Amino acid sequence: MKLIIGGSGYIGRNLFEYFLGKNEPVTATYHNSKRENMIYFDLENPKLDNLGIDFKKIDSAFICSAITHPDECKRNEKSSYELNVRSTRNIIKQLWQFNILPVWFSSEYVFNGEKGNYKESDEKNPNTVYGHHKKAIEDFLCNSKKDFLIVRLSKVFGLEAEDRTLLTSIVKQLKNHEEIRCATDQIFSPTYIKDLSRVLDLAIEKRLRGIYNIASSEYFSRYRIAKMIKSQLRIKSGKIIPCSIKNFNFLDSRPLNTSLNVEKIIQATGFKFTPIRESISLLEKMIR
Repeated sequence: MKLIIGGSGYIGRNLFEYFLGKNEPVTATYHNSKRENMIYFDLENPKLDNLGIDFKKIDSAFICSAITHPDECKRNEKSSYELNVRSTRNIIKQLWQFNILPVWFSSEYVFNGEKGNYKESDEKNPNTVYGHHKKAIEDFLCNSKKDFLIVRLSKVFGLEAEDRTLLTSIVKQLKNHEEIRCATDQIFSPTYIKDLSRVLDLAIEKRLRGIYNIASSEYFSRYRIAKMIKSQLRIKSGKIIPCSIKNFNFLDSRPLNTSLNVEKIIQATGFKFTPIRESISLLEKMIR
């Protein structure tokens, strides 16, 4: 049985639906956003015993709960640290007490983005508050001498019309005749949400442990992706304006090249990630 902590968020919700679709037993929690068929879990005082479930039946727990917006972490350093670090450490310790494998989601923001093509073994040197939070939990897990699985992610997107993720947002803006400012100098590895669910399932099945970069092997700037969408889907409306990531005046820094080397997860699972052009082609239904 799987446990998903933070099941009301984008990744958690998709994982929940994935395992339900396979008719596998799965339990998910929510904190702020109430969801049908999920259990309330107080992340500010996280006591797993309060969930009222049989932990002997659970083999792994996906920890999806986090404040993930870099500027929010910068703006509210104390409260975001409490949730992202203190609360997460507390949850992980309790999972170990129940002999449950913690599967925790890290980020490419543990790197400063100066070189790209980061491997799992590369030195972590974050330049954002959010990245420091992620590094703190990675270090905690790696120094624990216990079983864990760290899933280091890049930008995750879906293909549902109203999911407000990377590709669908660009299509909607273009169709609404908007001008989109897109950075040309920030590089990342976009990953299809359904690929993420499938490869995580494989990782659990193969009993993987340690740190794994899980992302597409392709990497792009937002500007390049927007141009590909406009061209491939033959969208005539809207305008794409190239700019620098620095033009957005974010509160905290943004690493420039966070592309991830994913050879390790591919070798371990044999999984083939969906190419971005194939994902874009699946969006044609949105423009009809």
